[in-house]
Amino acid sequence: MKYRYDFHIHSALSPCAEEEMTPNNIVNMAVLAGLDLIAVTDHNSAGNLAAIEKCAQGKPLVLIPGIEVESAEEVHISCLFADVEAAGEMERLVKKKLLPVPNQEDIFGPQYLMDWQDHIVGKEKQLLLVSADLTVEEVFAAARGLSGCAYFSHVDRNAYSVLSVLGTFPAGLRTGVAEVTDSEEGRAFAAERKELKDKTLLYGTDSHRLACMSRGKNAIELPVSKDKLTARDVINWINEKDLR
Repeated sequence: MKYRYDFHIHSALSPCAEEEMTPNNIVNMAVLAGLDLIAVTDHNSAGNLAAIEKCAQGKPLVLIPGIEVESAEEVHISCLFADVEAAGEMERLVKKKLLPVPNQEDIFGPQYLMDWQDHIVGKEKQLLLVSADLTVEEVFAAARGLSGCAYFSHVDRNAYSVLSVLGTFPAGLRTGVAEVTDSEEGRAFAAERKELKDKTLLYGTDSHRLACMSRGKNAIELPVSKDKLTARDVINWINEKDLR
């Protein structure tokens, strides 16, 4: 069956995201847009995933818990997990490796931690828009070691993308999936780059505000009925493509 997705959404925990990106707003916008699958991937943190998961309960929507990790090379990597607990383990690993830089709200914006009713319960004091002292290979290994998956984010971008930073995909790193920006420019880039010819492409919105979230035009096909669909099915789908 085909399932409509948006695998690159930021909540208000990411300092670059709008304050409207609350757990309920994200879930309800996804439902209104007819999405079946969403991944929330805040920068270097899983802090709002439990609240978003609770908001999604009882809705026709599956949450894939995620984190967008910035590697030591300043490459953004989308890491997805089968459950919030595994994403939390990844957060703990990453946070130990982050540069100890406090957030400056007047420059980067607030980093809100929220409950499932959209109440602000705290703020992340550590700046999340920094690199972790983990190589690209170490990030992939850590995500896979927690029974998750990883793939490079927005590879068409001029900054924070594997192709802009490293020039190509690292030799020896098996990854069959890559994300390009969900735009005409992103699709044109993908059509021109030989490095992407053998990749399965995901189209990412990198949503930092509600209006940017996908309206259901992108889909993946999974061999499972909707009543049995889980985050694990998405993880397995990506990992199987990595092994081809």
